Amino acid sequence: ALTRLKRGQGMTASGKQIPGGRTEQFYRDYLYTFEELASAELVTLKKCLEPGGRGETYSYNRHGMRDHMFFHGTFKSRANSSKTPLINLDGACYEATKSKSVPRVQWNELAERNPDKILDIPNLQLTQSIVGRGIYVFPLEWWYEVFASANVQREDWIHTVCTEEMSDNAVDAMDDVTSFLGLPEFDFENTTSVGRYNVGGHRGYDTVTTVDEESDESDEPITATQESKSSPLDLTAISKGLMTELLEFYRPYNERLFELIGKRCAWKE
Repeated sequence: ALTRLKRGQGMTASGKQIPGGRTEQFYRDYLYTFEELASAELVTLKKCLEPGGRGETYSYNRHGMRDHMFFHGTFKSRANSSKTPLINLDGACYEATKSKSVPRVQWNELAERNPDKILDIPNLQLTQSIVGRGIYVFPLEWWYEVFASANVQREDWIHTVCTEEMSDNAVDAMDDVTSFLGLPEFDFENTTSVGRYNVGGHRGYDTVTTVDEESDESDEPITATQESKSSPLDLTAISKGLMTELLEFYRPYNERLFELIGKRCAWKE
């Protein structure tokens, strides 16, 4: 977003052009905070995912309503059992608008309250789903239906690795992956003991983050009370109220996920 703003390509939610070539501090007032975007999305998701809401109706109409559809039988069998309906989250809950300056329905009210900020930003697929991308159970439920087989034990359909497993005991985690895939045994110790790539503020695979560096980093999210310690342009701090709301929102979906994959990840509350 900053790159676009500096190039003079930014446009406010109300459609006004934003001047380019200014400092990062100048553009701070044009950027929505993480909390603003997450809160707006959370309101939309709660409504979309209500029983009988757009999440269910869109997914059924798009993927299961007609006999020839691949998931028709799945939708029918789940409707006749206690299983929850399959949800196509991206298709159902992130509705597009005809406005370039406010490209998603979930941001309409946000734009009305703050018309002088920018919503037309790169990586829309990521920005629109700050919260939704953390509901891992929805896409996995579709894949479990694809690979379901009466002749194969459920734990052999899909192998899931929790991120925490790669941090706490990477060798065992990789051994499990190797075994699941039927590959020959391999000593991962020389690789995993060095550290990890694409973490700790390092992008790509040119710089390794060592184990010691990782242990120095806090797993706690930045809260509003910590914002003064962050950089002047850091807009990622969230309030304790939003954190509590997010935890309550995620909890039932995480429980569904753990039941689906047959194990619990180290979800920190």
